[in-house]
Amino acid sequence: MSNWIYALIALMALTLLFTAGCTANRPYRTGFNSEDPATAVIETAAQYRLGFVEFDDQGWFWDSRQKQKVEDMIREEAGIGKQNAAPVIMVLFVHGWKNNAAYGNSNVVTFRAVLNQLADLEQTLSQTQNRAPRKMIGVYAGWRGLSVKSDYFPPLGKELSFWARKNAAQRVGGYGAMTELMMDLESLQKTNNSALPTNGPRTQLIIIGHSFGADAVYNSLSQVITERFVETVRQGHVLKPLGDQVILLNPAFEAARLYDLKQLALSVKDYSTNQRPVLSIFTSKGDWATGIFFPAGQSVATVIQSYRSGFQRTSNRKAVGWFKPFITHDLIYQPNPATNSSTLNIATKTHELRRRERLPGTVENIAQERRVWRSKPTTITFGDCLLRSNNNYRPYNPILVVSVDQKIMKDHSDIGNPVLINFLQEYIPFCDNDPAAVPDPPK
Repeated sequence: MSNWIYALIALMALTLLFTAGCTANRPYRTGFNSEDPATAVIETAAQYRLGFVEFDDQGWFWDSRQKQKVEDMIREEAGIGKQNAAPVIMVLFVHGWKNNAAYGNSNVVTFRAVLNQLADLEQTLSQTQNRAPRKMIGVYAGWRGLSVKSDYFPPLGKELSFWARKNAAQRVGGYGAMTELMMDLESLQKTNNSALPTNGPRTQLIIIGHSFGADAVYNSLSQVITERFVETVRQGHVLKPLGDQVILLNPAFEAARLYDLKQLALSVKDYSTNQRPVLSIFTSKGDWATGIFFPAGQSVATVIQSYRSGFQRTSNRKAVGWFKPFITHDLIYQPNPATNSSTLNIATKTHELRRRERLPGTVENIAQERRVWRSKPTTITFGDCLLRSNNNYRPYNPILVVSVDQKIMKDHSDIGNPVLINFLQEYIPFCDNDPAAVPDPPK
């Protein structure tokens, strides 16, 4: 038999094998008015509310009523359209490979813990500023990142879902539904802020993607960011893309897809000294999934593609956080005795989240970081972490690609590491483009 027949037989065998061990292609959050936490579209906790919006393998909403339910919850919490409008903090999280929206999924559990941590910080900030704390709202974007049952396959079976899940993530991010969700959330943010006093705290929208979820986020937003880049930065204004900050953790997409946006960013001669990061990419130095497995998978998937240079070939095979010409910063672990870092459980496998005792001067610390950034954005201290730029970084460029110390983020899945969470607790308000959110104290 010819080679193509052998290939066809092998493909059919693999298809049958994986079909037998595939997870169900269905939504998990079907309870629109149910109190059953396993199926509830909206979860309510003491410090936050959490809504779920799910996408199928083709990038469609599983049920657009989920999005409507979540948006109605946000309107209720923020008092949008009412006399009692109040600022809120919205955090959208798009999970990655081998995860989904099931109640006990590790990414769902981690996101709940992160919302608690961020709510703690907001409580501290509000006390320092003598104001009411903003309500914390989480939005979890679920898709079938876990497609292979471990009951049927050894761990290697899950790894072989790489290509199918990468393609699914790009469909989830590229077919319009996820962009619609993000644009709707930004619209709610703008509507709420328009009804709030200009000298008070504002409603924030933070977008976070992990692994292939970061791929989906970038696929959804790259065109939006490019358009706004041209419309704002080239006109001498401060760039504020969709929401307030886009954070990608251990993103699993090729560096080549960031190339055009990087070139656009480098084409700007002078940025405003008020410009802060708007797209921040963080990759652990211990992330073997994007550092080793990703380029191996890409080498197979792109073997017949042609390139005009070795630079182009390498950029299409390496994940964005591992492509050295694009890396702008290192995030370095440097324990700060004043932050009581000894309470952080760094070494355990579970990385139990514990609240770090905050310093009374949290707002002043963030304001000081901002002053340092405006004067010379080279090395900035965030609690137990140093954010240090390298020669690839042009001052005030709003796009950061950061290589992260393993003590801050151990590996691909360690997005709940307390050191990382504590860093993000300070980094997010530092990046807020609205000075009213964290005003500078008198010099």
